[in-house]
Amino acid sequence: MKNTKTAFITFFPVVPDNMGSSTVVNSRFKSWPSKKKLFQISHIKKINNKNIKTIFIGKEKPLNKIFSLPLMILSVVLYLKSSKKKIIVIEGASWIFYSFLVFFLLKLIFVKSKIIYISHSIESEIRKKFSNSFIYILTKYLEGLMFKWVDIATSVSKYEKNKIKILYDVNTILYPNAINIDYQVGKKKINGDYIFYSGSYLYKPNKNAIDYLNHSVMPIILKKHPKIKLVLTGGGFKKKYPWVINKNIVPKKELHNLIYHSKCLCVPLKFGSGTRIKIIEALSIGAIVISSLKGIEGIELNKKNPPYILKNNNKITNVIDHVIKNNKFIKKKSINAKNFYLKKYSMKQITNNFLKNYLKYFFY
Repeated sequence: MKNTKTAFITFFPVVPDNMGSSTVVNSRFKSWPSKKKLFQISHIKKINNKNIKTIFIGKEKPLNKIFSLPLMILSVVLYLKSSKKKIIVIEGASWIFYSFLVFFLLKLIFVKSKIIYISHSIESEIRKKFSNSFIYILTKYLEGLMFKWVDIATSVSKYEKNKIKILYDVNTILYPNAINIDYQVGKKKINGDYIFYSGSYLYKPNKNAIDYLNHSVMPIILKKHPKIKLVLTGGGFKKKYPWVINKNIVPKKELHNLIYHSKCLCVPLKFGSGTRIKIIEALSIGAIVISSLKGIEGIELNKKNPPYILKNNNKITNVIDHVIKNNKFIKKKSINAKNFYLKKYSMKQITNNFLKNYLKYFFY
């Protein structure tokens, strides 16, 4: 371990921790053995952490990120050059173009390094719905090369592992999205007369879900429960509705308290890829979850006390009404189920197993 250094690379801000992908990367980075540094591209300048190097960009624009990549690569090279054993972890929660370019150049510089591509989702599946044909084709081509050429490629669930095998004929290593919750949730009492949703409105699957809640769900729920609000976190939402309380971006502890004290976390996602960290977080703290099949995709559930899963034959408004009316009883069942998720999705345990099985030479 003395001769091993690890460079984590992200193309989005990990600090502050205010979205699902940043939560996962933070948890993984903290669980990784020492002699490590995280390199992030961010529009936020001041980060008080000696283990994090920020490549500052003025605005979150693709061209700004592309122009910042040479400095990112140089910073990683300077950090790793004196180490005998080099590991580079590329977190894939941004456009694959950035990941592939950085991977390709760093592999040319450090031929003997071990480069790991951590897939957060199958990006081409998302681009297929939202991008033009050129971007979609380019994304799919580069994603296929990335999965095939890196030393280790991972997937977040059995579902995505099988999907990647079908799309790219590559066997990835299962490395589930997971979290570390090392503080007590729920101590701070909050008025819980609200339904909760967390996710940036700038991300199209979240935008679709939030619009659906406002247009199709809340007007019906308010007829039966006129005091109920919809609390949103994650940023990007600027519309005004009398029932919406927009908290924007909040610290992680406050986020978990908001989820815990809500009537439910409601996730009516219709499309997307990867696994939803907000659902894993909610289940791990004992909150009530209502989710579409897409939202729960890839998450292994506690069969004794599963969350409410919306299928074709059950209306979301009926399920929310039931949860509001029976909230105390259902909440007890959710709290009883939380230890299952805390064990199943412990980043410390998952990372430890990953290192022992695939990076033994570097750390043991």
